[in-house]
Amino acid sequence: MTSGIARNYAHALFDLAVETGDLLAVEADLDAARDLLHTEKAAREFLGNKLIGRTTKKNLIRQAFDGKVDSRLVVLLYLLANRGRTDLLGEIAEEYERLSRLARGVRNVKVYSAFPLGQEEKALIARSLEERLKARVDLRTEVRPSLIGGVVAESEGQEIELSIQGQLKGLADRLEGK
Repeated sequence: MTSGIARNYAHALFDLAVETGDLLAVEADLDAARDLLHTEKAAREFLGNKLIGRTTKKNLIRQAFDGKVDSRLVVLLYLLANRGRTDLLGEIAEEYERLSRLARGVRNVKVYSAFPLGQEEKALIARSLEERLKARVDLRTEVRPSLIGGVVAESEGQEIELSIQGQLKGLADRLEGK
């Protein structure tokens, strides 16, 4: 889950990228920066060390990224280093990716079913969800043995109940007058 602070940074970077139409390029650069800073333990510890001055941290960022990634991202990295928030880079990248994907009309959908789904069933469910959500769907599936039958889909905090269990609950709610 993304914190409010990380979400704000991601939205600011996203808005700047939208202005210039560089959504995917900024996303790729952000992923590269995140991957480098998360895989390089020494860099992560260096940037997280409160005893090391801001100027020294900015010099490291300049050496590692200046001219190699989008300049807006370098500014964001400077800002994060100045405020001691480089540890938020993973959350920022995750939220930026979500915003970029939604701007391109793609939604991640997780589908839970009582049993493994075949390719035909996945394609049918994907088409149905694309019509319902009015977006392209990136479908992932998972078996949830507690379902009686049918499927439950989740996307961007929205649950789409298509299971027998859900239909029975809906029927019971209607009979009870809820």
